[in-house]
Amino acid sequence: MEHAQAVEREKNTSLLKSMSFVILWIATVISSLSLSMFMFIQTWYVVDELKMEASLGIVMICLTVARMLSMIIGGVLADKSKQTRIMFISDSSRAILLLGLAIAFLFIMEVPIWVLAINAAFFGVFGGLFEPSRDSILPKIVQTEQLTRANSLIQGAIQVALFSGPLLAGLLISMVSYHILLIFISLLLGIAGLGVLFIRINQGSSQEKIQNDGMSFIKQLKEGFVYTWEKPLLRALFTITVITNLFISGPLMMGLPIFVESVLKGDSLDFSFVQGGFTFGMIAGSIIIGIININRNRGAYALYLIALQGVGMLLFSQVKVIEIAIPIIILIGMLNPAINIPLISMVQTYTDKNKVGRVMSLIRTGSLGLIPLSYAITSFFLGIGIKINVIMAWSSIPLLVSVTILFIGFPIMRKAE
Repeated sequence: MEHAQAVEREKNTSLLKSMSFVILWIATVISSLSLSMFMFIQTWYVVDELKMEASLGIVMICLTVARMLSMIIGGVLADKSKQTRIMFISDSSRAILLLGLAIAFLFIMEVPIWVLAINAAFFGVFGGLFEPSRDSILPKIVQTEQLTRANSLIQGAIQVALFSGPLLAGLLISMVSYHILLIFISLLLGIAGLGVLFIRINQGSSQEKIQNDGMSFIKQLKEGFVYTWEKPLLRALFTITVITNLFISGPLMMGLPIFVESVLKGDSLDFSFVQGGFTFGMIAGSIIIGIININRNRGAYALYLIALQGVGMLLFSQVKVIEIAIPIIILIGMLNPAINIPLISMVQTYTDKNKVGRVMSLIRTGSLGLIPLSYAITSFFLGIGIKINVIMAWSSIPLLVSVTILFIGFPIMRKAE
């Protein structure tokens, strides 16, 4: 009866009729688009103008590490302060940074690598504040039964923005100068920053904020760690996120070009088809999850799909021709948001509203932090002569074993709605 009532309420309230959700969605698109375009500009300038390909990693590490550490701080701030204010600071600060970099490109003939590295670090710091506040405010502007659909729209927008950002930046950089493009992105961030101030959250969270006001930053951070680990469901969700990123990110994301070249004997066009297939799958998966809008048995559903992703990895590692590789990689791409979106919705549903920011930041930081480790492990195995298809096959086995252990050892996970 309660489920039927929830479905009826959802039918009567469309997400697209919520101005607050639409503003948050647009701000998310702009934030992700600015990140992908900024990374492309920095990368292309280092490679094409400075001719310092070997130093490119320094800039990328500065951005990634700063963003990862900032998410932890952002999680505490999201629970302690007004989320719209934090998102405004995040967007407006990045807008000012890009404006400053545009001035540097305008007046300095060759911008030094250290300037780009410092700018990337600060861009990562301010950018890392955005996501915890976004994840924390979402349950406060949509109904609980709409969280899965809302997250699918958010995650789908992120994937489209991250995919189209480099394409758009590459097109524009051939038409305008670096500083013009940076000013354009700065203006977008400025508009998004002003827009988030008009987001209206549901009343009732002010008392939770009062409870947090008397606590120190360190105490709140520690409370987030303890809360996440003491809750069996959140501990299972954190573990499953860490496992999937450790065993999928390196072998798949880093290994795709190597796999296409060495196993499929393909060229750059073949790689673009495989990479495009993966991205298309992620976008399609986000759309499908948004249409289905799963609200029941999400824990068991996620575990089944992770196991299916492991099987997909195992099958992909055995492929020898591009025609079979593309549909399999599309399937793997579809499974990625199909797993992540229900997990994110579960965290937002089962976490106390005054702790969502910290819990989500810990989960995202844990997964983001393991991506470089996954890359390093993959590089090590490649360095000692193990082929990428063998690494992919091996990575699928612990993934399947881990899911089996979680299914048996964490009954709260498979029973969670």
